[in-house]
Amino acid sequence: MGLTENRRLFFRIRGKCRILISSHAFKDHPERNFTKQELVNFVKRGAGSFQKNDSAMAISGSYQFLVRDDEERPCKLVILIEEEIIEGSKGGPPNKETIIKACSAYREVNNESN
Repeated sequence: MGLTENRRLFFRIRGKCRILISSHAFKDHPERNFTKQELVNFVKRGAGSFQKNDSAMAISGSYQFLVRDDEERPCKLVILIEEEIIEGSKGGPPNKETIIKACSAYREVNNESN
């Protein structure tokens, strides 16, 4: 699927699908002040732009979701939309589940002391 199809899919499923937040998105850069719940909320309900990830170091197949936080600071989330195979119960056929994964998140945070 291309950008247009993945954009439509993202906005259609984000409120009801499983959302995974990589620990890298909120733990590896504490200076960015993200919480896991804030990132889940961005993915589920954030008003923003879903774009191709053109970064030279982009994760293959990833997209950028550009949103603003409560203080109107721009935030950039790297998003993957993946299908996960779930084994069927009691010998039944496996099921496919579409998940959204936030791999990383970025925002400028001014940490000046007053």
